[in-house]
Amino acid sequence: MDNLSKSKNARSAGSARDIEDRRIEERFPFSAVTEIVDRSTGTHIKARVSDISLTGCYLDMLNVFVADTKVEIRIRHASLVFEATGTVVYSMPRMGMGISFDPLAPEMVSVLQGWIARVRGGRTSVQESSEQEHTIRNYPRVERHILGRLISLMTRKGVLTSEEGTELLEELLHEN
Repeated sequence: MDNLSKSKNARSAGSARDIEDRRIEERFPFSAVTEIVDRSTGTHIKARVSDISLTGCYLDMLNVFVADTKVEIRIRHASLVFEATGTVVYSMPRMGMGISFDPLAPEMVSVLQGWIARVRGGRTSVQESSEQEHTIRNYPRVERHILGRLISLMTRKGVLTSEEGTELLEELLHEN
């Protein structure tokens, strides 16, 4: 039985809240297409990244791998490709899973740093309402994560265009 099949009956390894409390790097809402491969079985799954950091990411997906599965991940965004190996830290069937990256090649670190820098400083409208900024800044981190996932889901389902989703994610991310 492969790790994908086992995960349907498996419990997550710690709650998402516990994992968030142990993160080394802050994660940022981010929307990109990814392919993930179970290194032991070769099972390929396509998913959407909903948040990212220099040390890991969260993938929105229905069918997940169990915690501790060794994976290869390829993320495509803005004509760049990020490739790494990692480990599933936790999984929530029918929701998604958190991935911790193995040590990264310098060029892959550069790709991540560029994406994160763009998200952090990529606000296009200089005249945004200070009241709106203040409101977003005061959202607890978990609520910002949920908002990021909701925006990603709305984009994936076609409620928002890719451009609208990216713009909203950038606004949400820039509040730090």
